[in-house]
Amino acid sequence: MKAGTVIRPARLAEAADLAAMMRRTFVAANGHCSTPENIAAHLQAMYTPERQAQEIRDPDTLTLIVEQSGRWAGYAQVRWGTVPPPEVTLRPTVELARIYLDAEFHGQGIAAPLVSHLLAAARLRGSRSVWLTVWQDAGQAIRFWRKHGFQIVGRSTYRVGDDPKEDWVMTQALPVE
Repeated sequence: MKAGTVIRPARLAEAADLAAMMRRTFVAANGHCSTPENIAAHLQAMYTPERQAQEIRDPDTLTLIVEQSGRWAGYAQVRWGTVPPPEVTLRPTVELARIYLDAEFHGQGIAAPLVSHLLAAARLRGSRSVWLTVWQDAGQAIRFWRKHGFQIVGRSTYRVGDDPKEDWVMTQALPVE
């Protein structure tokens, strides 16, 4: 792991800061994918301080913050309580729900250790596989996930406001230890 990188669970008192980071990173990565009205509706539905506080308290959701030299660089979430798509056949499984870095931290070797932490947490809770969805137009993200051992196994639809987006379902079997 890069010197100065810390990966830790989010704290309840950080819900508002986390929501702000989630909004910022979602817009940076996906703000061009729909109308301003749909983006605003999505941000209001998904990335509020109240929602993040609820997710931090949820025992079936792990929210991690990654810091670089004391500054927040990004975050990630895994969720044990979601229903996997039928294409994900290796059970029990866990959803890798979100992983985002602020743009200034891209390419600094932070994402790979963050993914390693998520996969380790999944194994510790007995998951045999991990799944995620990724927008089909997000070529860089798809390449990242393939590089980290994920394979496309199906399709799903994700809504940004009332705008449907076609996603890939990707999965990875976890090694048995």
